[in-house]
Amino acid sequence: MRNIMRILSLVLVLGAIVNIANAAESKAVQTMSGILINLKHQPSATDKQALEQIVADKSTTTDERTVAQALMNVQHTVTAADKPKLEAIAADAKASSGVKTLASVLVNLKHFPSDADKEKLAATK
Repeated sequence: MRNIMRILSLVLVLGAIVNIANAAESKAVQTMSGILINLKHQPSATDKQALEQIVADKSTTTDERTVAQALMNVQHTVTAADKPKLEAIAADAKASSGVKTLASVLVNLKHFPSDADKEKLAATK
């Protein structure tokens, strides 16, 4: 009985840690990750509306705004103007891990994210 209680306690603690890690990412990062996971060549009209809301939201960080704008501009790949901005975010030690993941996936994007990139994005949702 004691072993069962210890196992249950461990499972609860690990579950709480996973939830805390996922909660650390902002709603903007989670939304952009979902859009990017399902991206096929360019964002849909609905996706662009969600990205416009992220850009307009006063609580959105500068990095999140930059990534959202770059994602809105995607047409098979990121634009030449957006690529250096995304590379800077991906290399910035102060940027959140979720934003860095989004930026690096976008920099390497060719029509849609790779399976490996989708796994990285799923961790930020």
